[in-house]
Amino acid sequence: MPQNAKTPKAPALKAVTANRLREGDVVYLTGSGLWSPWLNQAAVSDDAAVQEALLQRAEADVAARKIVAPYLVELAEVDGILRPLSTREIIRAAGPTVRADYRTAPLVA
Repeated sequence: MPQNAKTPKAPALKAVTANRLREGDVVYLTGSGLWSPWLNQAAVSDDAAVQEALLQRAEADVAARKIVAPYLVELAEVDGILRPLSTREIIRAAGPTVRADYRTAPLVA
């Protein structure tokens, strides 16, 4: 193989992520069709047709007002643990970036 030839890229492992409508929490679509805050419980696939089916399943929950803004996120599996590839998704998977004790208390009239 010539030195400048690129090796074909393997299909990306992806899962569907969204935010829960009520709390705004980051969630991942599981194989049972439920939403989990835990990335390792997400249904993942490297097949584009399966990824599209997962995304369509998520759109049904948008219509039911359970979640908002679902999309596919690229992942890597390292030692059996799913890891997001983008910095944005690493931050989202880690949880809130503002400590709960720093949030302002609701105003009481």
